Order: sequence, then structure tokens, then C-alpha cells
Amino acid sequence: MSDDGGTASIVFNGEIFNYRQLREEMMARGHRFRTSSDTEVILSLYRERGPSCVTALNGMFAFAIWDSRSRSLFLARDRMGVKPLYFAETPDAFVFASEIKSLFASGIVPAACREEAIAEYLQFRQLAGTESFFKGVRSVPPGCTMTVQDGRAITTRYWSLLPTGSPAKISREAAIERLTELLEDSVRLRLISDVPVGTFCSGGVDSSLVTAIASRLKGGGVNTFSVGFDEADYDESAFATSVSERYRTVHHRLRLGNADFDRLFPKMVWHNDEPLDFANSIHIFALSELAKRYVTVVLTGEGADELFAGYPRYRIPSLAGAYRHVPSPLRRLIGLWSGDHRLHKLDRYATLSPDDRLLYNSSYIPPDAVAAVCPGRAMSELAFRRQCLHATVERGDPVARLSLLDQQTFLVSVLNRQDKMSMAASVESRVPFMDYRIVEFANSLPDWTRRGTAKGLVKAVARPLLPAAVVDRRKSGFGVPLDRWFRANDGLGARLLDLPDHPAADVFDRKVLRTLVAEHRSGRADHSDLLWAALNLCMWREAFHV
Repeated sequence: MSDDGGTASIVFNGEIFNYRQLREEMMARGHRFRTSSDTEVILSLYRERGPSCVTALNGMFAFAIWDSRSRSLFLARDRMGVKPLYFAETPDAFVFASEIKSLFASGIVPAACREEAIAEYLQFRQLAGTESFFKGVRSVPPGCTMTVQDGRAITTRYWSLLPTGSPAKISREAAIERLTELLEDSVRLRLISDVPVGTFCSGGVDSSLVTAIASRLKGGGVNTFSVGFDEADYDESAFATSVSERYRTVHHRLRLGNADFDRLFPKMVWHNDEPLDFANSIHIFALSELAKRYVTVVLTGEGADELFAGYPRYRIPSLAGAYRHVPSPLRRLIGLWSGDHRLHKLDRYATLSPDDRLLYNSSYIPPDAVAAVCPGRAMSELAFRRQCLHATVERGDPVARLSLLDQQTFLVSVLNRQDKMSMAASVESRVPFMDYRIVEFANSLPDWTRRGTAKGLVKAVARPLLPAAVVDRRKSGFGVPLDRWFRANDGLGARLLDLPDHPAADVFDRKVLRTLVAEHRSGRADHSDLLWAALNLCMWREAFHV
């Protein structure tokens, strides 16, 4: 879209949720509009305020404006990075897009693997920071703008999730009341649409709470969607059904098996542009395909765990300090006896420094396991992660620091996963917990709000609205039964058997890979995290010929 005089032209991916309010305010100041779209509101704001226009926007967005007056390109990405925005610079051109494969389609940017990314990916299952898996391809950071003019690209931060000053002094009752108000307004804004809107209701407390609020605001009849598995301990559909029954939603349930998952796997690696960070990416796509038959927009519960300390692993660094006094042989015996991966993690963390316990909290695979399967490959220095961790040092409390660290690293991948997988099915995902007002509120809260029950404030808001079984259930994390599917003789299991001989597996020690596959399939060990990452890497290299 271009403005009346053709001096400013915009390309835009996303939604501005407060555009109607902004439009009314601007009309009162004399602006005239040709359309009723949020796109034109951005253009008018830019014409009035220039680059600072982004501070008025509440939404998820990636956009670029060409200003013919100053011969400059202005790019902007939303505060939390829900919408991806990639770019590459060459001596002759600046190329940008919402998908990396579009950069390659330009013919200007070649596809080449950035090999130093492999170790970080294997360890964390995702990359943090602006660098991608491809050489020369980077992303505009969340909460930032970029101006390209006279051959120079300058990045400017317009918003930070890091709190300033001391934590707020607030009572538990006041915090619950304020979070309730913010969530209701955030959901209300995200229900505004010219097309049908539904919710992904997994049966977890976050998506169920969004569903409850949306149903109350719309007066019932909301389309809800959940996915189930034949493996009973991974199946959350009964919880989703209980929420649906309470709010009389029109509920749609999908069952996904090994063969379905395996069929969609290569397609999803392609749509993701990089190796899939999380296995549940695939059933988000499958669920989006189902949702597309009934709605065009869905609301989801992403982000609550990172904002309100919902992950059990957030307790590990503090526990590790005490656990280190338990004799090492006894620690290993406890881990072997329990079979709980978190106790294995606790044992590893007992010998780390306090900061390294935080740094590696979101890792899945120990560095020594990565070094064994990729010998001779330099381990990443994790410079961006360390920089993000250092920025949290004033907060002091380990759980608060982990929350802030994850919001800058892990959460960006979670949000991009949701966006890419749903958009691949032509469904738009909106994330009420990522309203910047909720993020600022959560990060200003005192440390006591993160102690005790995980996500205590969210559960307090949810308790009057949801069945107790949903509020009080143990977190399951929208998991996928990879460990069992890898042991099957078809689907993922068959794909895993071929992994050590895959042409793209030359980045690994094939002998070590065969041992890992054999140990996993025999049931002697669970290597599903490492094998998933390795399989993804090979599938990605094959898909993009790198």
C-alpha cells in the first residue's frame, strides 16, 4: 500500500490490535483514510511520527516502509518477535523477507550452512540471537527497528522487556486483579476480526484460560481445537473436553499418530526454514489444518510459562546448590533409579557455577554428548545467551533471571514456531499473553510471585473460571511421544534407522550415531532429544541442499 502522494509505501505482515482506536485519534487530528485497514493506520502514523510510530502499536508485526523523500527503508518488528523478519546484506543489495527461502528466491543470496550454529542447536534445540542457520542471513531483533539508507543499516531498539528500577510493591490480591484485567482486555482486542476466530485449547491451564475468557466475551459458541494421541500419558484431550463442556464451545479434536507425524515432518522442516526447534511444531500444523476448515484466526496460550515461571526446570538452579553436597555416586544412583530427566539435569548442574546453571537451564543435551556425536567441532561460546543473562543480573532472584533470559532467547523460538506452523496452514495465531502490557506487568512483579506453585498468579486468575483438574494438573508441555515412535518399525522409527547412513549425516560421527540409535531402540536409554535434533538437521540439509 502507498500513501496518497506515493511518497511512502509499505509491505506488512501481521495485525495491529489497537488500530481502530489509533484511527479515531488520527481522524480527530485531521487525517483522512481511504480504507478501514490497519495497514493504512501504520502508514499514516509513519507520515506523522516517523520511526517512532512503532511505539503506538499494540500488535504482532513485521513491516517495511520505503520513504521516497529520504530514499530510506524503514523496517520494524513487534516487541516480542512473534512475526519473523529476516534480512541479508551483500555489496550490491539489501534483501528482506518474512521467510528465509524468499531471500534465496531473489537470486541474490546463496543458501549455505553456518556450521558454527550446529553445536548450539544440538545443545538447545534452537538458536538464540539474530544469526540464523544460514550464512549471512540474520533477523531484525524483537522490539527493534532498522533504517537502511546510503548503503548503511542501523538498528535501533524502541522497547525492552527488561524491567527498570525496583520490582513493584503489590499485594497478591491486587496482582491477581490487575492480571485479570489485562488478560481480558488482551483477549478482547484479539477477538476483533472480520473472519471467524477460535482457540487452540490443549487442556493446559494457559490455553484453557484464554478459551474461558474468549467464551465469556463472545457469549459461547467458540470453536476450539485440541490434539490427542493413542499414548494415554501424552493425551490431554480429556482436559480440553472438560473446558469445552463448561463453556459450550464447538470442540474439534484431532488424533495424530506416528505415520501422520512422519508424513508431515519433511514439509514442516521446509516451512520452518530451519531445523524444527520443537517436535510439537508438527501437530500445531496439523491442528491448524483442522482449524482452517472452520476459522481463520486462533488464540493460543503461548508465553505464560516464560512470563510467570511455569517450567519445572526453573527450580533446578536453586536446588542444584543444595544437591551438590550429596556425594556424586549417590546423585547418579538417584538419577538412575528415578528415571526422571530433571534429576539427571540436577546432577549435572550441581558442579556448575551459579550463572552457568541459569545459562544451560533451557538446554536439552549436555555439551559432552554433543562433543561425542560431533567430535572436533568447536562448541559455541553462546555469546548472545551470556549477554542476555548478564542483562538480568540486577534482578538477583534466580527464577526471575531465568524468566527474563528465556523471554529473550527460548520464547522467541516458541513464538516463531507457532506463527510459522499455523501460517503454513493459512491460519493466523494470536497470542494474548504476549500483549506488551502483560509482559511489562509480569516483569515488574516482585520475586515472591514466582515462588511456590508454578505460575501461581495465572492459576489464581484461572481458578474461578476452570475445572480444578485443569488448574491443578501437572504441566505436560504439549508433548509428543517421540521416545516410543522412535522405537517403532515404521514411521519415525524407520526414518531413525536410516539416520546414520543419511548423506547429510556427515556432520556427525556415524559410529556414535549408530550406537545411540541402537541403545534407544533397545530401550537401554532414552536418546530421543539428541536423535530428534540430529534427524532434523539432516532433513533440513537435504531440503535446502546445504
